[in-house]
Amino acid sequence: MEGLPASVADRLQALTFSERAVAYLQIDADLTLIGAGGHLAAYGLAGLRLGEPAVAQAGFLEGLLPLVETPYVVPSVELAAGRAADLHFDRDGDSIWLVLLDVTPERNAARRVQQKAYDMSLLQEKEALLNRKLEAANAALLATQRDLEASRAALLEAHAKVQAQAAELAAWNKTLEERVAAQLGEIDRMARLKRFLAPSLAELIVSSGDERILESHRRDIAVLFCDLRGFTSFAESAEPEEVMELLHDYHRVLVPLIQSFEGTLDRFVGDGLMVFFNDPLPCPNPAERAVRLAVSMRDAMAALAAAWRRRGHQIGFGIGIAQGFATLGQIGFEGRFDYSAIGTVINTAARLCEAAKDGQILVTSRIATAIGDVAELGDIGLLTIRGLSRPLPISNILNLKIEQRRQAG
Repeated sequence: MEGLPASVADRLQALTFSERAVAYLQIDADLTLIGAGGHLAAYGLAGLRLGEPAVAQAGFLEGLLPLVETPYVVPSVELAAGRAADLHFDRDGDSIWLVLLDVTPERNAARRVQQKAYDMSLLQEKEALLNRKLEAANAALLATQRDLEASRAALLEAHAKVQAQAAELAAWNKTLEERVAAQLGEIDRMARLKRFLAPSLAELIVSSGDERILESHRRDIAVLFCDLRGFTSFAESAEPEEVMELLHDYHRVLVPLIQSFEGTLDRFVGDGLMVFFNDPLPCPNPAERAVRLAVSMRDAMAALAAAWRRRGHQIGFGIGIAQGFATLGQIGFEGRFDYSAIGTVINTAARLCEAAKDGQILVTSRIATAIGDVAELGDIGLLTIRGLSRPLPISNILNLKIEQRRQAG
């Protein structure tokens, strides 16, 4: 902090890191470990060997290197000895610096919040049982009242008994109301949890009572990126109302398609969309689902683009699809959490989308192999992908095969 004496600033820094293990790794452009220090043993890294590949010695780096851009932060990664750390990546010349900052206390606090949410779900079930008992008691009371109206001659004889029953029921109702009020307080806290999560994820967590879906994990997923061609130049010359209307039409057409193919919509980024398959709910054919969705998107966008051209807007549409392992889980900060994926497969799909021309669906060789019986392919050849060390063989999805289109229809 500016203005503080150096001794005071050093003391504040010592207090800040007194309960946290901090370590660092230095990695060169060939992803070789050339330096390391700090509390390495706390993360199970005491045996690191300089001059050897970094990923082979620190398995948690798989899928994170090579970096596309820096600085880059991967929050709350599970490491050895039950610890969790934030991974801070920076670049200095040809070297990549990785600083590991212990966040185990925050991770443990988040788990306690998850357990509290599970307890809230149990309380909801107890509340439902109490409500059913109250409804049964009210029904019994109505039946008693009808019997009293039909048996006025026996009113004096039964009066004392009815009064006793009424008093007992009133006491029960009062106790029940107090308990229901307490349960409603728990329900209100669960509603606040939903405000911090995407509605679909919150509903899934509440219904299943299992919040482990939010924990960081790795899974093989198919990733689809799409965006508009010519949108930037259109947005520079059009009125803001026109831009918003075009984006509204764009999302109105594509989002229902994503939902119908059961894709997970990760984010809107201007005119771009990111969708992935096989997480959080697994599916047997993520590559085929992604390609079928892409073809449906292209067909729908062709009609929409024709309508835009009649209004003088020259807008195209491109898609990129890749498949591979990614790290998925909850990211964000207090008051705003999202469920997202990170990894090289995300960057690859995004770069293919950038390279796609209007009407193209560019896919990696793994996707092409998986859907060879479903779609007609056009060979693009080797394509250099920014952030990858070597070119990749790329194909273009020309169309679904005739029998596949008939089944889809």
